[in-house]
Amino acid sequence: MWDYSFMFPSILVLFILLVFFFSRPRLPIRMNRTFLAILLLELSIMVTDIISSEMDNNYRQFSGAALYLMNTLYFALYIFRTYLFFRFTTDALGLGYRENRLLHGLLGVPFLIGEILSLSSFATGAVFRIDGAGYHSGPCYSILYICFFFYILASLVLLIVYRQRLNPYQQVSGFAFNLMLLAGNAMRILFPRLLVMNTFCLAAVLTIYLSFQNPDLYLSDRGDAFNMRGLRALLSEYYRRSDYCILGFSILNYNQERSILGGRQTDQCLKQISQYLIGTYPRFLPFYLRSGRFALVGPASAQWREILDAINARFQHSWGVDNTAVYLNVSFMLLNPNSRLDSADRIVNNLTVAFEVTGKPDASSHDDPLGMQTMQQLDAQVDVLRSIESALERDEVEVFLQPVFDSRTRRIVAAEALARIRDATGRIISPALFIPIAEKTGYINRLGEAVFEKTCAFIRENSLASLGLAWINVNLSPIQCMQRNLCDRFSAILDKYGVSADQIHLEVTEQSIADFALVENQIDRLRERGFQFVLDDYGSGYSNLTRVKHYPFVNIKLDMEVVWDYCRERDKLIPTIVQGFRQMGFSITAEGIETEEMAEALTGIGCEYLQGYLFDKPLEMAAFVARYGAGQNPFEQDKTKPTGK
Repeated sequence: MWDYSFMFPSILVLFILLVFFFSRPRLPIRMNRTFLAILLLELSIMVTDIISSEMDNNYRQFSGAALYLMNTLYFALYIFRTYLFFRFTTDALGLGYRENRLLHGLLGVPFLIGEILSLSSFATGAVFRIDGAGYHSGPCYSILYICFFFYILASLVLLIVYRQRLNPYQQVSGFAFNLMLLAGNAMRILFPRLLVMNTFCLAAVLTIYLSFQNPDLYLSDRGDAFNMRGLRALLSEYYRRSDYCILGFSILNYNQERSILGGRQTDQCLKQISQYLIGTYPRFLPFYLRSGRFALVGPASAQWREILDAINARFQHSWGVDNTAVYLNVSFMLLNPNSRLDSADRIVNNLTVAFEVTGKPDASSHDDPLGMQTMQQLDAQVDVLRSIESALERDEVEVFLQPVFDSRTRRIVAAEALARIRDATGRIISPALFIPIAEKTGYINRLGEAVFEKTCAFIRENSLASLGLAWINVNLSPIQCMQRNLCDRFSAILDKYGVSADQIHLEVTEQSIADFALVENQIDRLRERGFQFVLDDYGSGYSNLTRVKHYPFVNIKLDMEVVWDYCRERDKLIPTIVQGFRQMGFSITAEGIETEEMAEALTGIGCEYLQGYLFDKPLEMAAFVARYGAGQNPFEQDKTKPTGK
């Protein structure tokens, strides 16, 4: 006689778990589907276990065919359950069938053997047999235990090998539920008449639910949209596919809007947006990715342009918060990842770059409705971002020096320090690519400090006088100017290398002085420390004579576009501006000088200094020393120089 008194409470708990499972939004990922299959299968096993046990206890009341049918069903489900728990382990570790067919093929052999033996028992009696005396175990009955122990052992091995794919809590839970199954199987062997195995399986199911299936793990706290963790989980299965799209949109000036509206009102708006997406696009998966950023994932075949336009139209109307109409502006991006991307992280990084690096993507700029070109561009930007991170972490930021010449004597007087980053192949990345990305991602602070420190080290190791240099210009980003401790950090580096501040001129762009009030205190502190300032890229759009005269510059550098434009078509504006600056006490440097005619023209209107490829390109520090050491002036020796920007 079998005792199945443990079964009824277990069935009740399973039923409650099923209700909870279907009551909250779930991602359509393998792990969730496998867990649902485990719940349904566990419930089916408990029911068939009770029915088959009751029938076996009263075998005289049933036909042999009915007994064979019910017992065969039970054993087939039992072995299938064993395999499903193993599949859940592989799903949790991200070892999907498509990507690991050989692994699953080999490890699926015991499952197939067990199922064949179970299903054929009505003819062979391999696992069980029915005769006039009722139910009996067959010679291959131990296949149940062999399969169980095999898959638990395989799960434990995989958990050890791929443990880094799980967080510490999930690692413990993964081992825990497999050990619970192991204990249950041992109890079944020791006490075959006590149907307690299902109770241990239920404990394993509860452990899985709390550690891997709790819906709050993947849901945003701003409504029922999924969160970034959910997006990563989804893309970990989608990344090899190309049949889906991601429509991203971001609330413009989100931090400013949050400071104006307040946290509670802003959160209510975010919840309304999430509910709007869920209600309007039930076939799509909505995600809230923090900082006012949303994503909608759906099939590539969908009418994404129409969806984008509809969402944009909705944002033309207000969102109601506490009887207050709140209007929000958003920017969009439409991305179609493709199977060439090598990981879910790669796609998430691309999406992050789309939000952080490209600034405010304009939907109208995407001629391709699938956004393929945009994704390729973002993928390239991610490569640049990784190169920046690698260079900073490994202290591999390089500094090149480009000389500045006196326009009259044509002798070197100064140099400009320029940051250089190399990609994974060792090729130099254009500053036009990596500087904007460094500024958008905040790496410009570390990058600028690295250039400053390497410049100080160069000055300590080389006599500027022997190189013909009076100073070296170092670029200062507007974002660096926002650092409250910038002066302290630069001062500490000067002291470390024993360098005087007057040996370094800090170049700031017109963008920095567009709102001088934000950086005025910072510049004043640096001036007190002994630094002098140069205005870079004059004429690129912000400044005029009246504004510039109030700023503490010793030199103004004409933007190369201004220089080229003047050399193409001479006018009186640039000479007048140059003379005006000189009368106010500023010296003038002309950038982008590429020909002797350009040099003569800019010298003729009063520019004291010239910089450009006519004289020299930026050089590695060692090459610069070799070229200009001991007072050499190679320009006088050979005026044949490469042209270019």
